[in-house]
Order: sequence, then structure tokens, then C-alpha cells
Amino acid sequence: MKLRGLFIAAAVLLMPTAALAAQGIVTTTVSLRAGPGEGFPTVDRIPGGARVNIHGCLRGTAWCDVSWSDDRGWVSSQYLEYLYRNRYVYLPDYVDEIDAPVVPFVLTSYWSSYYAGRPWYHRRAYWSGYWQSHERFATRLTIDRSAARIGRAAAARDATLPEAKARVGVTERVTREKDIATRSAREGQERAVQARMTRENARVTRESTRAAVREQPMARVRTQTPPIMARGHDEPRAAAPRIERATPHMAQPNAARGGGGPPMNARAQMPAPAAPRAAAPAMPQGGGGAPHINAAPRGGGGPGGGGGHGQDKHQ
Repeated sequence: MKLRGLFIAAAVLLMPTAALAAQGIVTTTVSLRAGPGEGFPTVDRIPGGARVNIHGCLRGTAWCDVSWSDDRGWVSSQYLEYLYRNRYVYLPDYVDEIDAPVVPFVLTSYWSSYYAGRPWYHRRAYWSGYWQSHERFATRLTIDRSAARIGRAAAARDATLPEAKARVGVTERVTREKDIATRSAREGQERAVQARMTRENARVTRESTRAAVREQPMARVRTQTPPIMARGHDEPRAAAPRIERATPHMAQPNAARGGGGPPMNARAQMPAPAAPRAAAPAMPQGGGGAPHINAAPRGGGGPGGGGGHGQDKHQ
């Protein structure tokens, strides 16, 4: 008997949380909060008529810990119907009759279990302070008249229908399928828009590059083959026209005039001789012979002599 009791206790502990939770219905579209309070971040939106699993309620039954789809969070009890004795009842009206389990709210462990990937998860310290200052309000059951009227009408409608449980299951499935289809369509549209924008940006970039290449063809060629720049001392030669120096014409000596000096036309074409050197003193020579090239003219034209023919001209 003891072993049987141990096995039963172990099986109860190993049962999933959803199996231990009670079934409920959301009376209207409501926000699933990350904690028992209107100020906590919104985890998701639950459509009206969706079925949820109620895992327990906070002390005072003002807020209940529920799970819907793949999300976990807290919903005010004034928007919940509770399955009691095989029919759905408005939860605030049956607080004293329903033996709903009382569960605490520990923000650090609760958020670590269900909200590790949320964008507001890193602000746990701030929200812990918020919970400490608002905990006393979360345990007070305050019912809004409009919410109570909607909840009681929904509970009466569901209680009069014998197939209420089946209808609720169908409604939840249809709602979930619609949500999944809407989310998939939105994500597909966003991906298509992103892909179209990427292609458009690539096309504009290609067209801009081609236009730039067409407008500056010579700049690209000059960039590949830089010009040869002339050096500074070569610029005058490159700019001035080429002048060919004429070669002097050397005429043949005239045989009729004798083989003396060069012909007249050759003298005219030859460059001017350099300045004559100083005449050397005359050297007397004996006998008759050819006079020296530097000798004074004959006829007493030497220095201190009589006036010769050349001397008379200078005087």
C-alpha cells in the first residue's frame, strides 16, 4: 500500500501543468499581462470566446494565472468563466464556491521561466519594485459593471447550450487558425517587401554605375594610361620648329686661275676668320726669294724708312 501511494504521488507530480489546470473561457478580448496588474507589460492579446487553462488565482481571486496557445500570463478574473460542475460560470460570482488553487507571484522566477526572450526581461529590477508597490492592489477584487454584464451574459449563454464545451473548442481552434494565417500572411508580405526593396536598391546602384562610366570614358582611359610629361629643359626644343643647319658648299678650284687660294665663292661661304694676331718683326732675308707672309712691303716701307706705297695711304 505504501509503494502504491508513492507511485500515485510521483505520477501526480509528473503530470503536466495543463492537466492540473481548470478550463476557462475569456468573455471578451483581453490583454495577457506579465504580472497581476494593469501596469505590467502585455504578453499577448486573447480574443473573446477563446478557451484558456486556469492554473490558479492570486489570493483574493482578483487575478488568475492562465495559459493560452504558447503564452503564459495573468488575466483579471472579471473577464473569465470557470468550468464548474460541467458548466461554465462567471468566476467572480462563484469565488466562494469554486475551490480555485491559490498561487503566489514571484517575479524573478516567473519571468525567468516564461519571459527570458522578451524585450522587457532585462528590466526585472524595475518591475520588481513596481510589484512591491502595487501588490496590495492586485489582491483586491474590483468588478467593472460592464465587464460583469458581459461575463454573466456569456456564462448564461454557455450554460444553456449542452454542447458548450465542444463549441468553445471549435471557436478556439478557428480563432487560433485565423491568427496563425493572419500572422503568416503579414510575415510573408513583409518578406516580399524587403526582397523587392533589396532588388530595387541593387538595380539603382547598377544604373548609377553604368551612367557614370558612360559620362566619363576618357577619364577612365587616362587613368589606365597616364600621359608622358615632357621635362622642363626639353619643352623649348619640343615647341620650336626644327632648323637644319646648311652644310657649306665647297666649290672645286678653278684650273684657269691657277692653283692658288680657294675660289671666290668658297671664300664668301666660309665663316669670317678670327681676329689677326700681332705682326711679328720682319726678318731680313738675303737674296731674292719669296717674301715672308709677315714681312713689311718692299720699297722702303719699314719703320723709319722712306714712305712707300702703303705708307702713303695711311698718311
